[in-house]
Amino acid sequence: MKALPAEQLYYLHNTLSIIMLCIAAFFCYAGYRLNSNTYKKYLSLVLILFCLSQECIDYLNRIYWDELYNFSLASDLPLQFCVIGFYFSIISLYMAISKKQFNQKIEQFLFDVAYVLGFGGALQALINVDLTGVHNMIGIFTLHWTHSLIILNVLWLIFAYNKRFNMQGIINSFLFINVVIIPVGFLNYMLGSNYMFICQPPAVNSSFIIGGWPYYLLYLEGIYFIYILVLYLPFKLIEKTYK
Repeated sequence: MKALPAEQLYYLHNTLSIIMLCIAAFFCYAGYRLNSNTYKKYLSLVLILFCLSQECIDYLNRIYWDELYNFSLASDLPLQFCVIGFYFSIISLYMAISKKQFNQKIEQFLFDVAYVLGFGGALQALINVDLTGVHNMIGIFTLHWTHSLIILNVLWLIFAYNKRFNMQGIINSFLFINVVIIPVGFLNYMLGSNYMFICQPPAVNSSFIIGGWPYYLLYLEGIYFIYILVLYLPFKLIEKTYK
C-alpha cells in the first residue's frame, strides 16, 4: 500500500479523532438510556468484533501491506501499556455480557487497569501522536483505534454496565504498572527492544516526559500516581451526589 507523507497522516489522525469522539458520545448516551440488556449485548458484541478485526488488520498491515515496515519481535509483541489496556478492555466487555460467572475481583481489576491505561496512556497517545512505524492509511487508522477503542470500551462499560473506579482500583492499577515492567524490562534487555518505553522515552512532545533515562521514569512514577488520583475524582463526585 502506498506510503503517505506525515502531514497527511496527521490529518487523517485528527479527522478520525473527531469521528471517534462523536461515536463515543453516542455510546455514552446509548449506554445511559438503553434499558434493554439485549441491545446492550448486541452493541458490546459489535465493539468486541470491531476491536478484534482491527487487531487482525493491524498485524496484516505490518507483516504484508506496509512495505516500509520491518516486522520483528523487538517491536511487534503486544507489550505496550496501551495494547495491554486494549486487550483488558475487550476481556472486560466479554465478561460483562457473558452468562458465565467470573471472579468479581478479577473482573474489577481488568476494568481498573483498562480505565487507567485508557485515560492515562491512550488519551496522551492520541494527543501527542507518535508516527514511528506508521507509513500508510491503514497504519494510521489502526494506530488511532488501538488507543481510541480502549477509551470507547471503558466508557461503554461505565455507562452501560455501571462499572466504577474506586480506591482499590487506584492500588490495583498502580501496582500492575509497577510490577509488569519487571518482566517486560528483562525482555527488553534480551531483545534490545523498548516495550513500555522503559529504555528510552517515546518520540513525542509531552510535558510528562522530563529528563533522560532513568530520570524520566522516576518523574513518570510520581506524575502517574497523581494522574490516577485525578481519574478517581469523577467517581468520587458521583458517589457523593448519590449519597
